[in-house]
Amino acid sequence: GELSFRRYRRYATGGYGLIWMEATAVLFEARSNPSQLWLHDGSLARFRELVSATRAAAEETFGPGHRPLLILQLTHSGRYSKPHGIAAPIIAHHSKVLDPLHRLGPDYPLVTDEYLDRLQDTFVHAARLAREAGVDGVDIKSCHRYLFAELYASFERKDSRYGGSFENRTRIVREIMQRIRDEVPGIFATTRMNVYDAIPHPWGWGVDRDDFMKADLSEPLRLIEEFRRIGVPVLNCSI
Repeated sequence: GELSFRRYRRYATGGYGLIWMEATAVLFEARSNPSQLWLHDGSLARFRELVSATRAAAEETFGPGHRPLLILQLTHSGRYSKPHGIAAPIIAHHSKVLDPLHRLGPDYPLVTDEYLDRLQDTFVHAARLAREAGVDGVDIKSCHRYLFAELYASFERKDSRYGGSFENRTRIVREIMQRIRDEVPGIFATTRMNVYDAIPHPWGWGVDRDDFMKADLSEPLRLIEEFRRIGVPVLNCSI
């Protein structure tokens, strides 16, 4: 809509060198609200118009050659999914901290490994669409308890390729980034990642196991080294 176009034109005319675009769902059920941006084959043309308008506003204001770096955040809202305006959580593990807030009982189903395997393909396809839309990079969102951030803390997810060990809990983001590097030339992958969740272990990531009010950055730093190896050029950290 026009308000989205106005938002990014204003960022562009503000002179920013980097515009980190807002959370954009990769699936309908991944939206956190019915109006959240959603990148798919049917919306590609509109995203292309949005990127073009943003770049045009930057050049009109600052002259030819002023080209801000554009990063589009790709997300699955997971626990906060609400595509129809009614909560429809998709969760990676049960949390004694968050489940009561969302009124989720112990029998509420967890997302399956098969779903997560397919989701990798969806994110890679969304990266291809983002490249066609004209952005420079995509952010594989892994912060603020959305699905991939929740996977980082899925210590108690049993018998899963995406739970338990560090390798399994970080698998989906690492493998998506690796695949984008290998399969989608012309665009880079990064992430906005939590490095400290501030909720107790085993439901929090980057926390001291005995005192969750203290950070333990050993695993986040280990993951950042993995991102460096993959070739991630810029990183956005949050808590």
